[in-house]
Amino acid sequence: MGRVIIIGDVHGCIEELDLLLEKLILRSDDHICFIGDLIDKGPHSVDVVRRYVQLTKEYIVTLILGNHEEKFFRYLHHVSAGTGIERQMKGIEEFPTFMTELTKEEIDKLKEAFYTFKVENLGIVLLHGGISNVVKFPFPENYPYNEKAAKQFKGLELITKIRFLNPNDKFVGLGEEGPEDTYWAERYTGKFGHVYFGHQPFIQPEPKRFPFATGLDTGCVFGGWLTAVVLENGKDSFCSIKALKTYASVH
Repeated sequence: MGRVIIIGDVHGCIEELDLLLEKLILRSDDHICFIGDLIDKGPHSVDVVRRYVQLTKEYIVTLILGNHEEKFFRYLHHVSAGTGIERQMKGIEEFPTFMTELTKEEIDKLKEAFYTFKVENLGIVLLHGGISNVVKFPFPENYPYNEKAAKQFKGLELITKIRFLNPNDKFVGLGEEGPEDTYWAERYTGKFGHVYFGHQPFIQPEPKRFPFATGLDTGCVFGGWLTAVVLENGKDSFCSIKALKTYASVH
């Protein structure tokens, strides 16, 4: 069995991604997993999507749905359906360019993402944002993205967004957290296996370790690092590339 390589939030940082892939010295039997947010904020999102598509033709590749991909898909839906709702969406400045420059094949390949993906033999779960200890749908499972899944499984879409939870394990929106709320990974008991996730930037040169979870967004687009965890023979190691510049500011 080959290595499982889990790569943190890329956010359009194509040069750092290529440097990381070069440093990893990919093997033909590697399973490459992107933890979500390939796009937005950084300089070359279209190129990152094209690199992802290219990799799918050469390796086993799994993409986790990030909140930025999920928002882009909602934008596309509203544009194609003529609802006009896309004009009320925030943070979509780059989306018209994505829609124009990405081919249908490339967008369809993005839509092969998973809300959650379990690697059975390793006892791990991949997701973008976070998970509560209490869920109302079967878990852990592989949940492919589609426009009906979030309606079918209530709370599934929050997995792309969760950071803080209130004392009742309910989602708390960004900026709305209070002193009684805690970051989900600090509270997570490991009941679903070890979770690898992105979404929350921890600007440091190595993954953020929690008892039962590992954060892989080390803030490349904010001038931090692009990080991968490599799982092989029951052990994990990490590989990081320092950002070549700061592309966005942390809000």
